Amino acid sequence: AAVWPLRWLLFKLMLMSGVVKVQANCPTWLKLTALEYHFATQCIPTPLAWWFHQLPPLLLRFGVAATLWIEIPATLLLLAPIHSLRFCG
Repeated sequence: AAVWPLRWLLFKLMLMSGVVKVQANCPTWLKLTALEYHFATQCIPTPLAWWFHQLPPLLLRFGVAATLWIEIPATLLLLAPIHSLRFCG
């Protein structure tokens, strides 16, 4: 019984994380270039951040697209009534 409120909370947090990125009209999210800046401007960059910052821009854009896909449409899988779909979400 306590599982559904937790799923609802995770759904809401993930969906709102993606929606706010799109609604902000930030050109870095809309043009899929946000990761080109992210690794260099973290508060406390990790040792691997430099290596990720050197990745080709096409790969970084794919990462941003995957992030937006996971946070907006794929989040609906958390509420799916079929167990195998929830496992994917």
